[in-house]
Amino acid sequence: MRSIATIITAFLLLAGPVWAQEADASQTDPNLRTPQIYEVELENGNVSAWVVGEAAYGDVVNTILGLHLADAEQDQLIQDQLWQRRDTNSPVFLYEITRRAVASNPERALEAYFLARSRILYDAARCVDSSAMGVVDAASDYVGDELVNLINSDMVMVERVLSNLAESGEMFTSQASPWYACSFGDAAYFAATNGVSLPGAEWLKTEVRWQDARDSVEYNIRGTLAVIQAGLESAEAE
Repeated sequence: MRSIATIITAFLLLAGPVWAQEADASQTDPNLRTPQIYEVELENGNVSAWVVGEAAYGDVVNTILGLHLADAEQDQLIQDQLWQRRDTNSPVFLYEITRRAVASNPERALEAYFLARSRILYDAARCVDSSAMGVVDAASDYVGDELVNLINSDMVMVERVLSNLAESGEMFTSQASPWYACSFGDAAYFAATNGVSLPGAEWLKTEVRWQDARDSVEYNIRGTLAVIQAGLESAEAE
């Protein structure tokens, strides 16, 4: 089996930073992407198709599935490596921390989950193709089944983690390209099936529109936090 460090490092070699779209189109496009289709035949005979290439969503999923093969004895090593690289890896990898830490380190599991979700929301909101927003729910499939029980069992901890996240500003400090999120959308799939490239302007919104995305994510997080705080206050009053 390939070492966990090798799996993660190999993925990092694919994942470059994203650059804001410049008004001068004569410059070389650093965000040009050439997506491809990777097909997997399922046990029922159907075929599942993924967009891959340059750290697209399919590449992220394949890497996460590789991490799932690692023994439980490597839990802490995997968690530590993924947490150290949380600002350079796709935020979907934070869900692997949640899956592995939910029993042994519940607060870290919640930190990783809410940080991942906020960053995925932000990245998807920066995509030109609105269908890319589907990545938010799709990526959550890799969290694991125990998260809901953890959230329901300790809302005080949930409130503390969300409060820290809202005040930290870490929701928007990721250096990873949002291509993983945008490549989930229909535009990237059609480009891949037709064998054409996507210029940056066709998949990534201009930087002047990123503030709207940040405002939307922050509103979402703070709204969730307000509901939780109101619930806790009501419970104390009873």
